[in-house]
Amino acid sequence: MQELSIKLYTGAYDIKPKAEQRLKWLSAFAVTFQLVLVFYLVFFETFSAGVVVVFLINVTIPAYFLYSAWLDNKPHYRRHLTLTEEGVKYRTRFMQTEQEFDWDEVDLVRLQSLKVVFLLKNEEEHVVSLEQIQNDQVLKQVRERIKSMVIRKDIVLS
Repeated sequence: MQELSIKLYTGAYDIKPKAEQRLKWLSAFAVTFQLVLVFYLVFFETFSAGVVVVFLINVTIPAYFLYSAWLDNKPHYRRHLTLTEEGVKYRTRFMQTEQEFDWDEVDLVRLQSLKVVFLLKNEEEHVVSLEQIQNDQVLKQVRERIKSMVIRKDIVLS
């Protein structure tokens, strides 16, 4: 059985067109160009505070886009739900510590329309929201795969 890893962040299951890749490279060029210009103005002392502020504000938009592209390449920092043969790992908030428990600890799994609730034998409850999955087909597949994993592990499903 392969592990099931579900991405729980907005846009995780969208198709990324080539135009977005071009925009990423253009943003990287814009950030580099503007930073070089700011350093030029600072080192040759031909700047005013207003010009530097305008340049730094202009850098924030492409920098934010590059940051989101970096996160796309590093999904382990983002929210996720991963079901393996050994147990369950999930992160419900960005860069929060990852929660983890084994299948032997799970007493009941409630599969709701947009949530998965794991009730452990020590009465601890772990709620993982699936609201970030915007694609209905993907959500249906995720729910089916979770259901099949839970049934295979002989855990009560409600």
